[in-house]
Amino acid sequence: MVRFMIDVFCDSSPNGYKVLILLEETGIKYRLVSIDLGSDLTTIPGFLEASPDGKIPAIVDHDAKSEGESILLFESGAIMLYLAEQSRQFLPDNAVLRIQVLKWLFWQVSNFGPTLGQLMHFRSDPESPIEILDYFFSQTKRLYQFLDRELEQRDYIAHEYSIADMAIYPWVAIHENQGLNIPDFPNLMRWYFDMEDREAVERAYDLKI
Repeated sequence: MVRFMIDVFCDSSPNGYKVLILLEETGIKYRLVSIDLGSDLTTIPGFLEASPDGKIPAIVDHDAKSEGESILLFESGAIMLYLAEQSRQFLPDNAVLRIQVLKWLFWQVSNFGPTLGQLMHFRSDPESPIEILDYFFSQTKRLYQFLDRELEQRDYIAHEYSIADMAIYPWVAIHENQGLNIPDFPNLMRWYFDMEDREAVERAYDLKI
């Protein structure tokens, strides 16, 4: 049941899409505010209040008040955890299952996303040293192989579909930008196409950002 209304500040980056996927999955009402990080951020009402560091995504929950003030959140992992807890969806109540989801969410935030982001940054710079490119490519491939092995044992990252899958998918969705061939990872490829076919994922990627 829809209970609250939030503003979502994001762009068409993986970190933005993972929050949008969760919002579409939960059915939470939200207002999307597209952010161009190259623009004058001071002209975007409410953005720097929600994200003082000027990074996306960020949200403002106008309904869930804290001491009379709207709740403001930045950092994608914190936002996903908050939305899952508020909606009571995609994060198990069982302590053992819950910690599995959180383990993978934090793995994405601290390891998978930053490594892939560094690879794409250096791939976009024609002057990047080959040693750095080779390092981040090998690390990215290692992480893909790790995911592929894990997904041989189960359908979703943490057994049941969860915020862990939503956090990881947008980074795998741009595998071509990382120079990787998804058929090289058959279990990951099966999961990837299952994710791609979800209606909420399609709706998130159809949004005009």
